[in-house]
Amino acid sequence: MFVRCALRTRSQCLLTGLLALLLSSGLWMSGNAAVLEETPSSLQAAGADSTLRLLVKASPSAHYQTEATFTDKAVLRALEDRKPGAAYSEPLLPDTVLTFRQKGQEQRVYVTPTGQVVDPIGHQYHVLEDEAQSTLKTHVQSLRQQHYGELLHWNDANRIIPKYSSFTIVDVESGLSFEGQRRAGSSHADVQPLTKEDSATLKAIYGGNWSWNRRAVLVKYEGRTLAASMHGMPHGGDGIPGNDFNGHFCIHFLGSVTHRSRSMDPAHQVMVHRAAGLLNDYVSKLPPLALIDVWISGAHQGDLQLLQVATGEEQAVHVRSMRRLSKAKEPDVSQLLQYDADVDVATTPEGASAVKHRRIHFHLERASLEDRWYIRSAVMR
Repeated sequence: MFVRCALRTRSQCLLTGLLALLLSSGLWMSGNAAVLEETPSSLQAAGADSTLRLLVKASPSAHYQTEATFTDKAVLRALEDRKPGAAYSEPLLPDTVLTFRQKGQEQRVYVTPTGQVVDPIGHQYHVLEDEAQSTLKTHVQSLRQQHYGELLHWNDANRIIPKYSSFTIVDVESGLSFEGQRRAGSSHADVQPLTKEDSATLKAIYGGNWSWNRRAVLVKYEGRTLAASMHGMPHGGDGIPGNDFNGHFCIHFLGSVTHRSRSMDPAHQVMVHRAAGLLNDYVSKLPPLALIDVWISGAHQGDLQLLQVATGEEQAVHVRSMRRLSKAKEPDVSQLLQYDADVDVATTPEGASAVKHRRIHFHLERASLEDRWYIRSAVMR
């Protein structure tokens, strides 16, 4: 298997950071801004019709991606003989794309971590022979393990990444990476960029502005890659002079909490699972009020994937900011197929500057007591 991962050098990151600034300002657009280089011509020449290419990334818009190519005539024959199967009902397509050539034409399907093939047009599974599916499962799981981070609880991450350790932070959407140092933090990691160049890269990840928005990141330290979530707002104590970053920013891991409230931040936990490649699995198990938090995070950050995984539909909600005001305990919905909730939020509409307090009425449904919840409507009052 031939594998390439989209982690780049510092100079490449700074160059791509400038590109990210141009993209965010709307001054430049490209239909192909992928981080990964093209497949070498030697691979294309060596049996172009028998080479299979796998590519994994956290979202359709992500520039950070990992790919592998391999040759397997038995899998190719199984793909040619595949038959339509059951409907694919998940809100998100699998994160791994398989491309191959069939009768001179390029074919593109999606593959689940279990090796099942999904037709993206008909939204249905395609049935393969067991041996071919098992082979695909092995390749996909290996590639995803290289691409995503290890889902490690904060208690363990706290020991593995001690204070004053330096590590590489990779943004799973933009692919930009920079160096940071853990300076403090007992409930999560308080981190500072090492140099002013690292600070510039962090700022570029957020489109040229410091931000509280949560982003899925990988923390690479001493041969391990951990799934995490960060924001990009300097605050609190400082400690590294000359790095153009007045304060620190926070990195959360599975189960970490905020220092003030001593509670888990829902938006950080969603991003930790995205960095681990487990976004859909995580959200599918959430109860109604926690699912509403995912929707609010999606609306606040303009994250279309979060909105889709919460509602099961492609949709966009345009606001400058939104945060939940009302807090309540999860109700007992074990015997319910529908649930309604009114949630108070502080929101700033797109194009406005004043914060308004509004109430949103959410209606949630699920098909059976064993199925997951979906938000079917959200009406702001």
